[in-house]
Amino acid sequence: MKARAVFGRLFEQIGAAVAVMLLIAVSVLSETARADAPALVIWDDLAPSIAPYDDTFLEMTYKQKDDLRTILDAARRSEDTALAERAQEARARLRTEGYDADTLLAQRLVVMQKRREEATGVTDRYLEREVLVDGYVLPLRAGEGRVHSFLLVPWVGACIHTPPPPPNQMIRIDVPEGIEIDKTFHAIRLRGVLAHEPTVSNLFLVDGTRLVEASYMLHDAQAWGEPGEISAKAAAPVQGNLFARAQVWIDTLFTSAMRSIDEGRSLAAATFALMVAFLYGALHTLGPGHGKAVVISYFVGEGGSLRRGVLMGIRIAVAHVASSIAVVFLLDLAVRQSTGAAPSDYRLIRLASYGLIVLIGVSMLWQALRALVHDRRHPAHDHTHTGCAACAGTDPSAGASGGWIALAVGIVPCTGALIVMLFGLANDLVVPAMLMVCAISAGMALALSAIGVAAIMGRAALERRTRTNLGGKIRFETGARLAGASCVLLLGLVLFLTTLWTCHVFVPPQVLV
Repeated sequence: MKARAVFGRLFEQIGAAVAVMLLIAVSVLSETARADAPALVIWDDLAPSIAPYDDTFLEMTYKQKDDLRTILDAARRSEDTALAERAQEARARLRTEGYDADTLLAQRLVVMQKRREEATGVTDRYLEREVLVDGYVLPLRAGEGRVHSFLLVPWVGACIHTPPPPPNQMIRIDVPEGIEIDKTFHAIRLRGVLAHEPTVSNLFLVDGTRLVEASYMLHDAQAWGEPGEISAKAAAPVQGNLFARAQVWIDTLFTSAMRSIDEGRSLAAATFALMVAFLYGALHTLGPGHGKAVVISYFVGEGGSLRRGVLMGIRIAVAHVASSIAVVFLLDLAVRQSTGAAPSDYRLIRLASYGLIVLIGVSMLWQALRALVHDRRHPAHDHTHTGCAACAGTDPSAGASGGWIALAVGIVPCTGALIVMLFGLANDLVVPAMLMVCAISAGMALALSAIGVAAIMGRAALERRTRTNLGGKIRFETGARLAGASCVLLLGLVLFLTTLWTCHVFVPPQVLV
C-alpha cells in the first residue's frame, strides 16, 4: 500500500510538471504568434519623434526674413557694392529689432536640418517587420488593368491635386506581378515588410512633372482585407500653408460625400455635399486666381449694366462646367488609351486660356488708344467714342469681348472640379460628380457676378463725380479704359509667361531608384 501511495504521489507530481510545461509551451507559442502577427500601422506612427527645437524664424515677420535674405545674398555676391550697402542697412534694422544677423544665419542651417529630419526621418519601431497599412494608391507604372509600381499615400489627391505629403508619409511599393486596381487613389490595405529605403519617383502631374520623395518601401506587398479609416493628422500641417491644408480637407470631404451619395442614396448627404461644393466654388473664387482681377479690370475699363455683370458670372459658370467635364473625359480617354496612366496634364489649356486673355487685352488696348487719338483730334464733340456705361451695356462688340473674357476665365477647371470629375469617372459616379461640379460653378458664378457688379457700380460712381464738365468725363472714361485694358494685358502676359517658364526638371525613369 505504501508503494502504491508513493507511486500515486509520483505520478501526480509528474502530471503537474507536465501540465506546467504545457502551459509554458502554449504561452511561448502564443507570444511568438503575437510577435509574428503583422501590426496595423497608422500614418502618424511612421513620423519620427523629433525633440523640440528653437525655431526663431516662425516668429519673424516677412520684412525681417527679407532683410536676412538680403544679408545672405550680399555674402554670396561680395562684388555688388550696392547690395552690400542694403545688407548693412538690413543688419541695422534687425539689430534694432533685437536680432543678430550672424546668429540667425548660423541657426538657419540647424533649423533647415531639423525640418529636413522632421519631413524625411523614419521611426525604427516597425522597420524590417511585417505590417498592415491602409492608404490610397497613386500609380507610377501600370498596364493591362494591373499596377506594378505605385506610391501609397495618406489622402486622396496627394501629389496631384494637393501638395505632396512629407517623404515619411509615403511608401513606395513595387509588385512585379502587379495588383489589380481599377481606379486612381483606390483605398487598399496592404501586408508586407516595411523598410527604410528612400526613393525618388517621377510623376506626370496637372502642372507638368514632379519628383516625389518617399522614405519607406514595402516589400512582398499583397492586398490584405478591407481598409479601415485612413487618417494622417501629422502629415498635413508639415506641408504648405493654410490654403494647402484646406485643399486636403476639401478633397477628402468631396470623396466622402460622393461615396455617401452613391452608397446610401441619402437626400441629406446629397444636399450637404452640394452645399459644400457651392460654398467651395464661391470661396475658391475669392482665393488666389486670375478670374477676379480679369473681371474687375474688364468692367472698370469697359463699364456696363448690372445685367452684364450677372451675365458674366453665369457665362463663366457655364464655361467652367463644360471645361471641367470635357477636359476630364477627353484627357482620360486619350491618356488611358495611349499610356494606361491617369490624365494629368492640362498645362496647354492654361497656356491657351492665358494667351486668349493676352489677345483680348491687346484688342481692348488698341480700341482705347484709337478712342484717345479720336478724342484729341475732335475735342469739341458733345459726345465721346470711348463708351459710357449705358452704351457699353448695348454695344455688341462689348458684349462679344465680355463673352470671350468669360470663356477665358471659365475654361480653366479648378482643382476641386477636376478631382470630383476624376473620382466620379474612376468610381462610376458620373452623375454625382457632374452635380457637384455644377454646384461648384454656381458658387463661382455668384461670387464673380458680385465682383463684376461691384466693379460696374464703382466705375459708375466715379463717373458721376466727373460729369460736371465734358472734358473731365472724357478724361475719366479714356483713362479708365486704358487702365482696364492695360491690366488685362499685363495680367495675361504675367500668367502666360509664368506658366510657360515654370521649370519642371525631368529625370529619366531608368535613373530613378
